Amino acid sequence: MSVRASILGVLTLGAAYGLQVHTEIESRCERVGEINVGQIYSTLSRLRASGLVEAAEATRDGLPLYELTADGRAEAARWLTSAEPTAGAARASWHEMVDHVLIVSSLPHGDVTSLVEAYRVNWRSVVDETAVYSEAGSDQGSLREQAERMLAESALAWLDQVVLRPPAPTGPSTKRPRRGRRPALLQV
Repeated sequence: MSVRASILGVLTLGAAYGLQVHTEIESRCERVGEINVGQIYSTLSRLRASGLVEAAEATRDGLPLYELTADGRAEAARWLTSAEPTAGAARASWHEMVDHVLIVSSLPHGDVTSLVEAYRVNWRSVVDETAVYSEAGSDQGSLREQAERMLAESALAWLDQVVLRPPAPTGPSTKRPRRGRRPALLQV
């Protein structure tokens, strides 16, 4: 999943501070492993430098808020409906797709139907490509192609479920994330 794109998506809810952005992303997707909070802040810094995010007011206790610029809103709008893979990849991975769909479907203004259709086109092409290879009868790589086809068929089945039972969208959390170090676990 693109942390950069996820930040832009979450900021469509309104201005937020770094730890708040982190918490929103973590609560809206099924990532394997946590996102480092430092990665959120460094990505916000790069987004500011590229003109997609700007500093907004600060919270009452001085936390800097970030908000989307016009260019940032336009890029976020593209991401909300586009199934483009991460730079350098031929197609989106399973995990990238799941996180993308979960984040978009959790946003009150997310167009999950358009996004699902875009992913469906991508995964359908994998099924079609691997069918051509299977018909050729080549043993070399056939297990890999079978795995790719089965993953694509699973992705299509999951996308069907998303359309049938879309998750309920949610607004930004009103619960403030705790700052500082997490408490250490007690050794018994």
